[in-house]
Amino acid sequence: MLFTLKKRIILLLFSLLLIFLVVFCNVAKASTFTDTFSGIINFFSTKIIGQVKNDFCKNYILSLSTGEWKDGELRSNLGKRFCTSYSVPADTTAKINKTTLQNLNGNSGISNTELPNTSSINNPEPDIYVTNVGVGGGDLNASQIITLTNNARKSNDPSLIDLKYNSVLSNIAEVRVKDMFAQQYFEHNSPTGDNASKEAVKNGYSYITIGENIALGNFNGSEGLVNAWMDSPGHRANILNKNYTEIGVYAVQGTYNGQTVWIATQIFGKPMAGCTSPDTVLKDKIAQYKYSADGILNNIKTIDTELKTISATDTQTYNSKVAERNTLAGLYNNLASEIKARVADYNKEVSAYNTCIKTI
Repeated sequence: MLFTLKKRIILLLFSLLLIFLVVFCNVAKASTFTDTFSGIINFFSTKIIGQVKNDFCKNYILSLSTGEWKDGELRSNLGKRFCTSYSVPADTTAKINKTTLQNLNGNSGISNTELPNTSSINNPEPDIYVTNVGVGGGDLNASQIITLTNNARKSNDPSLIDLKYNSVLSNIAEVRVKDMFAQQYFEHNSPTGDNASKEAVKNGYSYITIGENIALGNFNGSEGLVNAWMDSPGHRANILNKNYTEIGVYAVQGTYNGQTVWIATQIFGKPMAGCTSPDTVLKDKIAQYKYSADGILNNIKTIDTELKTISATDTQTYNSKVAERNTLAGLYNNLASEIKARVADYNKEVSAYNTCIKTI
């Protein structure tokens, strides 16, 4: 990672202190103080100043990309002045070579994988009725229904995890049951268009997938209800769905079409919180870097066009333009390396997220 300018200044001051100590300890051994001082200045200019300049120029182009440095600022003006030096020796007669550019075609390696739909809902046909709606049957208990549901999952597939109770899902289940009694319907979608998915949004439950089982009638207690659901292919599939991690249940007795019956609802869910979304800030930063890289590349292409018009005998002018191009190419290649590294990080996040939300 590049040092910040503040850290570089601290490092520079520390280096000056070390140089002073070296001078102090060795000046007596040197043939002359002038020789020692000259060597120190040479070391300082080639090693310390050179490294600081290189890091500053890298920070310059990357910070312009992110918008952290604005045109007209002192540091930006210094960057324009010190990071675009195109001078070449006056006595150069051979043509210097143009720096090769890194390949940043297409989306610069950014994954084109679309994130899967995260609004799926599984609602089997509401066929859980009983013929003996006039019979009292047994009471239904939400806690028992959850325990029996998890037992059914384990007995059918030991690899399935237990569904954890979620109070928000239970609230949604309660709203759905009471609404069915209030409006006298028995469907996954109310006459006004409400459903479990919309209730999840209203209650702030961000989900990857959600499902609903409903039942109406009088059952032989909670066990009879769960058995009835397990005997129905669609409801059974919901109970045994490996993608669900949470559950909420509500059951209450009321009047439906003039008869006293129970309506029970199971709401299954896998919350979005269980999967970390790819970093949108990182994606935006990649786009900013790419925009800057494209701008530099356009300048390089302009110089390449100009080079074709320069006389073959005018080596000095040609080399000056190539040196200008090579400086831009260096900045471009540094930026390209940064883009590729960040793209790799982003693609890992996308891959992990897609794996997490994958459903069948």
